[in-house]
Amino acid sequence: MTDHGLVTNRAATTGDWAFLLWGADAAGTVPRTSRRARLTAAVHTVRALRTLRRAGWGAAQSCLRDARAAPRAHRGLPDDAAVRVARRELPRCQLVVRLAEPDALCLARSFALAVYLTALGLPAETVIARQRSSIGARFAFHSWTELHGEVLNDIPGVQSGYTVLQRVRSAALP
Repeated sequence: MTDHGLVTNRAATTGDWAFLLWGADAAGTVPRTSRRARLTAAVHTVRALRTLRRAGWGAAQSCLRDARAAPRAHRGLPDDAAVRVARRELPRCQLVVRLAEPDALCLARSFALAVYLTALGLPAETVIARQRSSIGARFAFHSWTELHGEVLNDIPGVQSGYTVLQRVRSAALP
C-alpha cells in the first residue's frame, strides 16, 4: 500500500476528495505546504478575525486587500493545483477559526479562509451575496470563499442562488 503507483491508481478511481487522504489524484501530486507557512497563515488568520470582531467589515476588508503572501508561498501554481492545495488546507483553517471564533458565521469563516489562503500565496477571494428571491420582503445574505471561480467552503451551486454584491481579495496577488 505504500507503493506510489498504487496510490496514484487508487486516487484515479476515486472522487475529488481522494487527495485529502492520499496526497495525490489523477492530475498528480498536490504540492506540500510547510509547517512554517501554515503557522504564518494561522497567525494572520487569527489577527484578521480579531480585526473583523473589533473594527468591523470595513477594516477587515482592508486587511484582506493589503495582505501579502509568505516568502515561500504557493505562487504560480496552475489553477487546478491551487484549488487542490486550498481544499487540502480548508480543514486546517476551519480548526483555526473554531479555536479563535467558535461562533463564527459565514462571513467570518469565509473571510478567515481567504486570509489563510492569501498568506499561502493563493489568490482567494471572499464573496458576499444576496439571495436572488425570497418568500417574504426580507432577503438573506451569505458569504463564501472562491479560488479561480471554484467555491471552496460551500456547495458549488451556491453561486446560482445568490447575486454577488462584493468580492474582496488581496491586491498583492495576481
